[in-house]
Amino acid sequence: MEVLVTGCDTDLGRTIAGGFRDAGHRVVIAGARRDDLEVAAKELDVDAIIVDNVDPASLEAARGQFPHHLDTLVNVPAPRWTGGDPRTYSLAEHATAWRHALDTTLLSAVLTVQILGDHLRSGGSIITVVPEYPRPGSAEAAIKAAVSNWTEGQAQYYGIRGISVNAVAAGRNAEPGYPGLTRTPPSMADEISRLALFLTTPAARHITGQTLHVSQGVLTEFGA
Repeated sequence: MEVLVTGCDTDLGRTIAGGFRDAGHRVVIAGARRDDLEVAAKELDVDAIIVDNVDPASLEAARGQFPHHLDTLVNVPAPRWTGGDPRTYSLAEHATAWRHALDTTLLSAVLTVQILGDHLRSGGSIITVVPEYPRPGSAEAAIKAAVSNWTEGQAQYYGIRGISVNAVAAGRNAEPGYPGLTRTPPSMADEISRLALFLTTPAARHITGQTLHVSQGVLTEFGA
């Protein structure tokens, strides 16, 4: 299986790419930060494409480097701005936070699918990752809702080619020591990687247009 994973200049992207590689798939990784991406490519022994998938011009310039035939596309956000405590934001910082959340999580996926959708084989998979459990009312929560809506719409569009489209989102974890947890739980990155891999298997062909949460069995609204 031919797999492209974006956002591999992040730990999460590298973990997901490693999961697909370890499962025996041919993986190509992509990301905007050259140094981080080159380290990941060397560690994973895979090909890498330097591209900023928030920038249409960068995607167009890299078009010829992408695999011409793909079975799976995994969109992983690559945050580039940390603004500290939202309660202290100026108006300008508030605007920056919302634009950053939109660009890195949703716009990056929208543009990548737009340019690579025709590269996907029938029966393939598109997976978009929402890596953080957002605070209600935050920019991240609003963007997560937008990702879910976009995913549902894309599933209808790509479904005519037998391509499944899903989102994998971080949920709320069980607390260490909680009754029933007899061992240290896997990391969120590992759990997201496993779910993304499962969604590409024949056993998951009936799942499409969904936002699936990784939460170690804890309901996403637990404690709300």
